[in-house]
Amino acid sequence: MAASTATQEEFLRLLDENAEFRQQVRQRILSQELIELPERFAVFASRVDEFITEQRAINAEQREFNAEQREFNAEQRAFNAEQREFNAEQRETNAEQRAFNAEQRAFNAEQRETNARVEKRLQGIADDIGMLKGNVAVRATRDNAERIVEQVLDLHPLSILSRSELVAMLRPKASEIERTWRHSFYRADLVMQCEADDGTVHYMAAEASYTADRRDTDRALRNAGLLTRCTNAPAHAIVASVRNDHEVQALVDAGKVHWFQLTNRDLTPD
Repeated sequence: MAASTATQEEFLRLLDENAEFRQQVRQRILSQELIELPERFAVFASRVDEFITEQRAINAEQREFNAEQREFNAEQRAFNAEQREFNAEQRETNAEQRAFNAEQRAFNAEQRETNARVEKRLQGIADDIGMLKGNVAVRATRDNAERIVEQVLDLHPLSILSRSELVAMLRPKASEIERTWRHSFYRADLVMQCEADDGTVHYMAAEASYTADRRDTDRALRNAGLLTRCTNAPAHAIVASVRNDHEVQALVDAGKVHWFQLTNRDLTPD
């Protein structure tokens, strides 16, 4: 049944004038969700405004970061370009270094070969000089044989024994003596028979060297021992030298071997 015009107008008037009536009508017509919608929309709008404000701040920070990143990227590209240029130069330097190293290795090999030849030659010269010095020392020792006997041993010289005399002296006991010792005895620098004031026969076994070492004292002591073994006579070991090494000097100082010091005048031919 349709409502009269008067009733409709009265209804609308009540809606306009009566807030309580208007609220009752609204509750009857609208659902609870629609009634709450304005309030909820206001809350949503407030949150959206807050989000927009935060987003604007984030966007500003992002723009600032992007600007810094673009600046960094530009610097990085410049650095990369410099690095590539440096790498190219480094590769060129490395190639030059490898070439230089190869040349250096070749030079070093040649230098080692040259050094070996020079060292061998110098060693040969040193050996020759050593041999000459030794020969000169032997000559000077034999030239001063009588003086050595008188000054060092306080004995009287009788005679220098020849190699044949040394061989004959050792012959009766040759089988008892080591072969290398026999040959060293035969090649002694100087063996001399001498005499004491009381007529007792003595022997002197001398080894000569420019600088005496243990090889000289060992030979002199061994030869003196063989002389006593073959003759039953006292035998004295002597080294004749310009100077002695530490070990020889210690033996001289201990009185285990006698020393006749050669001088430059002794070594100089007349």
